Amino acid sequence: MSASDIGCMFAVDELALDYVPYFQPIFSVEDQTVAAYESLGRGVSPNGDVYSLSFFMHNSDSLEEQDRVITVDSLLTEKAFLKFAEEREKGYLFLNVTPDRLLYEVEYSEGLDFPILQKAKQYGIHPSRIYLEITERTSKRSLDSLTTAVEMFKEQGFKIALDDVGSESSNLERLGALKPDMIKVDLNLLKRSIRSREFQSILEYLKDISLGMGSDLLFEGIETEEELYRAVDSGARFLQGYFLGRPKANFLNAFECDGLLKPHLDSFHQLKRQQISSEIHFETSIKETLEKISIPVRKIGKRVLIDAQSIFKLSGAIQRVYVTDWDGTQVSSYYERDGEFSFKENNLSLQKNWSYLPFFYKHVKQAFRSPSSWQISEPYWDRALNRKLTVFSKVLEGQLSVFIDVSYQST
Repeated sequence: MSASDIGCMFAVDELALDYVPYFQPIFSVEDQTVAAYESLGRGVSPNGDVYSLSFFMHNSDSLEEQDRVITVDSLLTEKAFLKFAEEREKGYLFLNVTPDRLLYEVEYSEGLDFPILQKAKQYGIHPSRIYLEITERTSKRSLDSLTTAVEMFKEQGFKIALDDVGSESSNLERLGALKPDMIKVDLNLLKRSIRSREFQSILEYLKDISLGMGSDLLFEGIETEEELYRAVDSGARFLQGYFLGRPKANFLNAFECDGLLKPHLDSFHQLKRQQISSEIHFETSIKETLEKISIPVRKIGKRVLIDAQSIFKLSGAIQRVYVTDWDGTQVSSYYERDGEFSFKENNLSLQKNWSYLPFFYKHVKQAFRSPSSWQISEPYWDRALNRKLTVFSKVLEGQLSVFIDVSYQST
């Protein structure tokens, strides 16, 4: 809770506030320009102080409170439409709507002529330019009811955004049921991703989900250049936050937004190219080293023996070595480095199947293309070693495959 919210609790007569929309710009990574604005409710006191409505609007589940929230939301929506139409703004307008507000629109309208649709038509704004941003405010109504309402709004041309994905109450069921056009990534998830590899993996997972669903990713709450880099690297198509623009009573003019994003993207691309170049250089050096040796195998029953010591001697970056059959079942010991010049041999994983690992069938596909070559996986973060690894693999005699986990020296 912000200081202004606390002040509201004790010093501000909520009923005396004038409710007005403030507009925060949303930038497009594709065009490096403002693609949309999010309308955010503000309360202005008689003496001119401006307060966020987050505390007022989201701290009671009583029917009276719900009715009041809907009334204020409707007022803010109309004022936002008026401002948007008067300024003849291009792009999209994002409106925060609670699940109860959306259901209210459906249940208290005649047919499909929802109140918000009537207002949009009144101000000449086509529904396809409006994102209904469904907030994380909980509702006692079922997810099925909300899903039905969302589908009805989509039929009328509205676009749907799901807010705060990654916060405590969002879940995959809600994401899959609503099938939003836009997924907004929670700023706290973004910030934790800077400090935690586990949260970075979640962002990569959300990127895959968005691609699979055909949804765009919008990262909000960006306050630093580092966070902007993380967002773009995680598949952001749109960006929002204080780093690019604070909510204001008016829209940005062309001069204010010109050149705000492009220099940061140029810097990101330069750093990304340097990173890729470094990775390629390191991977090439390891591959060239591996190509100089042969790895003979010896079978004893179902078990395969290899000279692991010769492999570990090649580079201090080599962390693990093991052999599987063509189906991914481990047939050799699992060799792990435990010192600069030593390794340990683990037989607990013999006959376990590793085909579920993401790189296994990519290795098979690459092996079909070039069976005599070493294959290289995409880098990934290994929790056990707490470092970035890549997997080198090759087909050996007898339809066997050797996998060598290698850590990046710079990590």
